[in-house]
Amino acid sequence: MVLPFYYNWRNLRRRRLSVALTFFLVSVVVFVLAALLSFAAGIRASLAATGSSRNVIILKPGSTAESTSIMLPSEASRIVQAPNIAHGSTGQLLISPELCVQTNIPRRGPVGTPASVAIRGVDDIAYEIHSELKIIEGRRPRQGMMEIIVGKAARERYANLEPGGRLEMGRLANRVFTVVGVFEAGGGAMESEIWAPRTMLEDAFNRRFLSSVVVRLEDPAAAQATIDYLNGPAVELDAQLETKYYEELSNKTREIVFLTTVLIGIMAIGAVFAVANTMYAAVDGRKREIAMLRTIGFARSSIMLSFVIESLLISTTACAAGLGASLFINGSRQDFLSDTTWTVLAYELRITPGILLSAFGLATLVGVGGALAPALKASRMRVIEALRKA
Repeated sequence: MVLPFYYNWRNLRRRRLSVALTFFLVSVVVFVLAALLSFAAGIRASLAATGSSRNVIILKPGSTAESTSIMLPSEASRIVQAPNIAHGSTGQLLISPELCVQTNIPRRGPVGTPASVAIRGVDDIAYEIHSELKIIEGRRPRQGMMEIIVGKAARERYANLEPGGRLEMGRLANRVFTVVGVFEAGGGAMESEIWAPRTMLEDAFNRRFLSSVVVRLEDPAAAQATIDYLNGPAVELDAQLETKYYEELSNKTREIVFLTTVLIGIMAIGAVFAVANTMYAAVDGRKREIAMLRTIGFARSSIMLSFVIESLLISTTACAAGLGASLFINGSRQDFLSDTTWTVLAYELRITPGILLSAFGLATLVGVGGALAPALKASRMRVIEALRKA
């Protein structure tokens, strides 16, 4: 025989203060879990949307990212011999030498705190290779001119990046570039960048090397042959598919997920003890009631199940509250300072179905884990002794 549900609900209402405190703690744990996991999911989604499986990115061997790659023009010149490189609309090989530098730009807002932003120097052919990039306002910068275009995410986050705006940058911050357009790139990481003519960026920052070279493949199915040639003795560079490069950058979030797991684990243990304390108090306060239930025929298992249900009611409703609060941050655009590129990446917090399931699973574990010992104590209570003490 199972105790009716309203019995559990009535008992929770009788202990409003302790239940409310436990409810609050569990909902905070769930909210923090959802927020931290959505942070990692948002970064992964932004990087996963970057790059093309038809492009190969080439770095200097030993580099972890474009920001640490220093490739001499003489080294890059050997790339033209690689097989399977596509030709553009004018018959030119689709090879894009690129320079990536960082500069500090004030954020939007009254304070205007500076943040590091990636500036990518490219030639006109880069726009044919990075076909995901679309100009949504204005036009491309002209080669040989102090002009730039800005990613949609960069414009939203930083000051003076509207078309017509002027940006001072360079080794001595003595070059003034004019914003002539805004672009989007399918929600990828490049939307956090600023693009400029490569030769003008080289002069501004006094750089005479490349960060990377990106080539478009004629046949993506034969990509490995191209990569093997570029990595081999004829060229001796580090080539990989562009999508794989950004996937490896997104793998950096695994460290974040690990730290999140440790933090949430500590908080969850605290929540389990809070639930257990609440349920122990309930057992001690209802000894006579438990004895009477046993007297009229309710089994030990029914008593135990009743306390587990009460605990689950607290944890699952708290889970719903925590997830409800997390939905207010879903889709909000945030900044992340990459420890690989040392630039700020704009991304959206994403509450995914997997995060919802993880939160519900955690709340269930907290509810059951916190209830087991008190429920077991209640089920093993001696009837005569409980009535005498009550």
